[in-house]
Amino acid sequence: MKRFVWLCFVLGLALAAAPVHVVRPGETLYRIARNYGVPLEVLAAANGIRNVNLIRTGQKLVIPSEPGWPEAWGLRVDPWPPVQGRPAVFRVPPGVTAVRVFNLQVPAARGVALVPVPADTRPGLHPFALEGAGLKGELLVAAGGYASENIVLSEEKNALLDRERIRAEKARLLEACGPWTPEPLWRGPWRWPLDRVEETSAFGTRRSYNGRPGGWHGGVDLRGQEGTPVYAPAAGVVGLSDQLYVRGGAVVLHHGLGVCSGYYHLSERAVEPGQKVQRGDLLGYVGATGLVTGPHLHWEVRLLGQTTDPAAFIRPRLWAQLAPAAASSR
Repeated sequence: MKRFVWLCFVLGLALAAAPVHVVRPGETLYRIARNYGVPLEVLAAANGIRNVNLIRTGQKLVIPSEPGWPEAWGLRVDPWPPVQGRPAVFRVPPGVTAVRVFNLQVPAARGVALVPVPADTRPGLHPFALEGAGLKGELLVAAGGYASENIVLSEEKNALLDRERIRAEKARLLEACGPWTPEPLWRGPWRWPLDRVEETSAFGTRRSYNGRPGGWHGGVDLRGQEGTPVYAPAAGVVGLSDQLYVRGGAVVLHHGLGVCSGYYHLSERAVEPGQKVQRGDLLGYVGATGLVTGPHLHWEVRLLGQTTDPAAFIRPRLWAQLAPAAASSR
């Protein structure tokens, strides 16, 4: 089955009009998905089901049906279904100027919109609109399957968390990402910023601090000895190089298309604001500066201000979706 957009609408078709299946005794979600010809993960996402082994008799399930128009309209979304915390590429029909979804307005350039799916987006159906074409509908989002962890902070460390300074620092990072530009500054898949890659805390991990919920991990923590070189994963322009309160020695690159990346807790910085860098250029060195307990690199990627899984940019599939638009901008 082609992985075109399984959208439960045709020109404003209401969700209530989608087929509904009432679970019978002994049925499993796998069997229901197979009977309707719907991928298991799509059926689970459409109904906000996190554990595919837990459904109950009498439960009403919305069955997402593939409309006949997506191929004719030229609307495609990759990956399908979009996943919490990972970017999705919308290949949109001519005339579409932006995609409005998740309370965000994502500009479309040369037929492509790179859409962030916030990590806290509820799995299931979400409304979206293709501006400039007058089309509205609903989009499935699948759960990211993120783990959870509790971080124990000492009273001394907890006392250092100045909320106002944290907010001010985040605002400065967003400003450093620069304005949205219609072209990517990079070509091809990204590389990891360290030569030796060992994750100690993955993106999207749901966190609590001293037993109290605290959101999710907005980046990837990579193990590294102090002084380990940190390299640019892709071409970009330095938007910030400074010492910050929480993140310590910090470098931020902006890469076009609303994408920026951050490298934090550095012991030394090797670049200056406004400097152009290429894939593999030295940015600085791993350290333990800022509010940390030991040396490591916190690597963060934001798309239109939303933290997103950095590993998505390393995978060739993302670039393969963006490459036609990038080529047309040369």
